[in-house]
Amino acid sequence: MKKVYFLFCVHNHQPVGNFIHVMEEAFQKAYHPFIQTLQKYPFMKISIHYSGVLWDFFKERHPEFLKVLKELVKKGQLEMITGGYYEPILAVIPDEDKIGQILLLSQTIETEMGVKPRGMWLAERVWEPHLPRYLRKAEVDYITIDDYHFKKSGLREEELHGYYVTEENGEVVKVFPGSERLRYLIPFHPPEETLDYLQRLKGTSQAAIFADDGEKFGIWPYTYHSVYEEGWLERFFQMIGENLDWIEPLPLGAYLQIQKPLGRVYLSCSSYREMDEWSLPTEAMMAYGKVLQKLKECPEGEEIRRFLKGGFWRNFFAKYPESNDLHKRVVSLSKKVGRKKLPSLKREAIQRYLYRAQCNDAYWHGVFGGLYLPHLRHSLYENLIQAENLYDQEFHKNEIWIEIERGDLNGDEEEEFLVKTPQMIFLFNRRGGTLSEMDWRAKAFNILNTLTRRKEGYHQRVLEERKESREGRVRTIHEIFDSKEEDLDRYLHFDHYRRVSFLDHFIPSSVVFESFRKGQWMDEGEFIEVPYEIEIQREGKSRALLFSRMGHLFHHGEKYPVEIKKRFLLHPSSPVLKATYKISSTHGDRIETRFGIEFNINLLAGETADRYFEIPGHPLEDRRLSSIGETKGVTKIYLIDGWTGFKVFLGVDRACTLWRFPVETVSLSESGFERVFQGSCLLFLWPLNLKEKEEFEIGIEFGIHPLEGGSSG
Repeated sequence: MKKVYFLFCVHNHQPVGNFIHVMEEAFQKAYHPFIQTLQKYPFMKISIHYSGVLWDFFKERHPEFLKVLKELVKKGQLEMITGGYYEPILAVIPDEDKIGQILLLSQTIETEMGVKPRGMWLAERVWEPHLPRYLRKAEVDYITIDDYHFKKSGLREEELHGYYVTEENGEVVKVFPGSERLRYLIPFHPPEETLDYLQRLKGTSQAAIFADDGEKFGIWPYTYHSVYEEGWLERFFQMIGENLDWIEPLPLGAYLQIQKPLGRVYLSCSSYREMDEWSLPTEAMMAYGKVLQKLKECPEGEEIRRFLKGGFWRNFFAKYPESNDLHKRVVSLSKKVGRKKLPSLKREAIQRYLYRAQCNDAYWHGVFGGLYLPHLRHSLYENLIQAENLYDQEFHKNEIWIEIERGDLNGDEEEEFLVKTPQMIFLFNRRGGTLSEMDWRAKAFNILNTLTRRKEGYHQRVLEERKESREGRVRTIHEIFDSKEEDLDRYLHFDHYRRVSFLDHFIPSSVVFESFRKGQWMDEGEFIEVPYEIEIQREGKSRALLFSRMGHLFHHGEKYPVEIKKRFLLHPSSPVLKATYKISSTHGDRIETRFGIEFNINLLAGETADRYFEIPGHPLEDRRLSSIGETKGVTKIYLIDGWTGFKVFLGVDRACTLWRFPVETVSLSESGFERVFQGSCLLFLWPLNLKEKEEFEIGIEFGIHPLEGGSSG
């Protein structure tokens, strides 16, 4: 009797920078019990992937687990497959890094398990047609992606029960189409439904291919209870065991040895279906979701959906400029390292930091927090800065130096200025004359890593559920998604500009603090996110960047010409940035409004006692970085980070009114809706009373100092 081949592939990964207690929970609730259960059923032969983050975790904290894995590999029950070590999106990192990341994980597997992997897990199944030539250079023979990729290339469901070959310039790779249907069945439906699926292939010698995340076996909400406490996985394996007369579980590599490819295929740029939806701009994503819903209700819907595709993973760089900036910084440094002659050990150390900074999770957002989780973004910056530290130490030994790189550094057709000194790294933008990155090298910390509050497609669900609740319906948001706190709609505020620093505002006197905090106001000026003119000046060992813009102020129906000049002075041996503002007008009439300079600073925790504000001369009842308040007569403010061991200070030479509030987002994670602290917004506000030939001047100091006694964490 012909057997149905059941190919079971499990992918396990945790992001770079994830909390150790989260990883330990994943080990105790998913990785360890899964293998314990597998050990009981020696006929279950599967393919498994652990990212390098987990290999590092196992080696440090659970070496006994590696011994168990090695024994299962020896028995032929586990096939180890490789991937990019730190789970990068391979298509968007430099070519040498593609190969280097894969080889690093393959070498680790060979060292630890005694086998050389030939198969690979493609991170987030992000496929682009140029990949085969680099996979082959990394000695990869086959990968598994989704049947969705194949359907977008014209193949039908019944043609996807095996593997195909594809190639780029003659470099051939075998590709397995993981079943979307099985992804949704396992482990969320009774095992019998998976058996029903397999029975449709009975007597055909075809393959049923499951390839999905191992975290769904214990870490995804409610799965530990269903998979282990209620015994879903035990029952599933038992069910397979009871039907071995017609089901044969096999690893992917073993299947290749006994079956020929189904044919040749060329796949378009794609990921799994949900990712293609998430990568769309918000409005398009919402419209796309409505189209999919209509298709579900249409008799021909499934056939139409087969030819319907969403977005493209790289669109996340357009959707989230914060992601794009970080990506371009990492790519740029990687290319510099590739061009320079470096000692081998130094090169390896720099590359390892850069590889970590390429971990995919914090570059995008879908149903998981990803980009919205500040500690993940921080970790990528931390590794980038560590790589930059090693690189610059090699080429600036025992020097007092300052380096300015000028050009379109992030692909937006505007100039940026990357300024580096032995202590600091700054990224200035011609657009808006702003500062979007300020790194203190000593702690590898970008203090400006703030995420803008943007509308996401799922926010409509929050509003709709809240509206229905107010109308007296018993139904709550918990019927659709869990929520970590009630009334989250109160925090749905969206920004009409990016949350960076040195943003120049002209704020009408009618705008109150709450309106500004909620983004419900209009700027009288035209200086936000528009290009400034730039001049680089020398001043001894220091350098100065002079930003200037002649624009207009629209005030009480009149249009006033206004010029802003702001000069940033950077000294190579100081962690302090000094800025001088000069505002003038050529209009004959007097202008009366308010001028504000906005800063957005993220020290990662808004509610903890070891991170707080200090405003000299103004005792605060609530000092937390998430606190809200208006304080008059301010000339200096400190943001204390007692955990990391430093303080950020901002000082002005003209007393101002200070508005402060947390930048908070409402985002969707695997456990539901949650409010996330993205940083502290500080607005320094002055009355502006300006006439022709008069100048309004402000001096600012913005810097970082270590705390006395170092870190308290």
